[in-house]
Amino acid sequence: MRKVRMTGLLIAAAFATVVTASCGNSTEEYFENYAKCGTVGEYVGVEYTPESREVTDDDIQSSIESFCEENSTTEENTTRSVEADDVVNIDYVETVSGAEVDSQTDYTLSLGYDTLGTGFDDQLVGYKPGSEITILVEYDDDYEDTTLAGMTAEFDITINYISVTTVPDYTDDLVNEATEGEYTTTDDYTVYLTEQLQESADSNADDTDKQSVLQSVIDVSTFTEYPEDEVSSYVQNIMYNIESQCDSYGIDVETYIYYFYGYTSENDFLNYIKETVETVMQEKIVVSIIAMNENLIATDEDISAYKQDLADDYGIDVDELSSYYSDEDLMFYATEENVLEYILANAVQVEATEDEESEDTEAAEDVDTTEETDDAEDAEEE
Repeated sequence: MRKVRMTGLLIAAAFATVVTASCGNSTEEYFENYAKCGTVGEYVGVEYTPESREVTDDDIQSSIESFCEENSTTEENTTRSVEADDVVNIDYVETVSGAEVDSQTDYTLSLGYDTLGTGFDDQLVGYKPGSEITILVEYDDDYEDTTLAGMTAEFDITINYISVTTVPDYTDDLVNEATEGEYTTTDDYTVYLTEQLQESADSNADDTDKQSVLQSVIDVSTFTEYPEDEVSSYVQNIMYNIESQCDSYGIDVETYIYYFYGYTSENDFLNYIKETVETVMQEKIVVSIIAMNENLIATDEDISAYKQDLADDYGIDVDELSSYYSDEDLMFYATEENVLEYILANAVQVEATEDEESEDTEAAEDVDTTEETDDAEDAEEE
């Protein structure tokens, strides 16, 4: 089953609480509300390149390593000296010009990120737990806390202990203990992990293939209008969520949208939101037209099955879904699932060209580079 797809973080928040424009209407009126907004393109015989379902040895090894890490143990070392990449537990009192500005007890600090100020971490290296030391930190003139910018802080510190995490080897004993005897050997557990990876790969490939064929249909469809009341509700709800977050962060909307989305104009940002919401409307329009054309509107049985699958995917009870989705939403998503399966069943698989394969490889490399860059930036921020 294709999980409910949300278009972007903002839309996800909006979808969780917005009331659809057609609430209270009959099932037929619900879909007609969207179907009247456009003309669908050809949806039988859509060509698509199937997503890979391969599970590699690297995937399996990564899953094994994750399993071992999940079963790590952590001990408090109080005998050796602090090293540059340690995790240490400290108490500290920070003063500036003799006045206390901050204090923490039982504070866990991962060294290497200078969380408490540039040069802070290096000054702990070489000392043993039990040491009481004083270190100085000079804050830059552009330090984010303007009350400390350009100031020198004095930290009186007690090093309590070093947290030492031990990742166990992948052994029969580990498997037996961690699974409470359900699996007793690494061979058996590796088979289980491989099956889980394959199931996930198949599910992700199904979702990707369905979205691929749906997007192909959307690309050749025509949209004459959008349900304005619904678009307006989404936009208003998104902005309400943003304003609430701004209040909690203590910043204005302009700062928020620039920091998180790179927009310098609130009007430009509103246009971006509207365009993003309209892409969701396009999906609803296409799905509604095909559902009515092919008699694919979800039955009560379809909806019940979809709800159960969705609840299972998210590890919640079916009754809890009503806290996140309206009945109309679930009816639409169950119908959309019928439509996606229909389009895919009638689609034509084609092999990727060499150019496409090259582009996919380059895209994957770009993603890896971006993730590495993001990780580095996160580390610097921490």
